[in-house]
Amino acid sequence: MTTLYSATMPQGKRLNIYFTDDDDLKLYEEIEAIAKDEKRSMSQMVKLLVIRAIAERQGQVKEKNK
Repeated sequence: MTTLYSATMPQGKRLNIYFTDDDDLKLYEEIEAIAKDEKRSMSQMVKLLVIRAIAERQGQVKEKNK
C-alpha cells in the first residue's frame, strides 16, 4: 500500500502590493536591495518593514497623547 503525503499550504491572509509608477518602482528597488543585504525574501522584508513602521507610528501616537 502506498501512502501519499500532501503538503498543506499555511492558511492566512494575502496582500498583493503593486509597484507601478516611478516612485513605486524606486521604493521596490530600495526594498529589494535591503532584502538582498539582509538575506531575506521580499515577503519577509516587507513584513519586517511594516512591523517597524507600525511600532514607530504607535510610539508617535503615544507621544502625542501625553
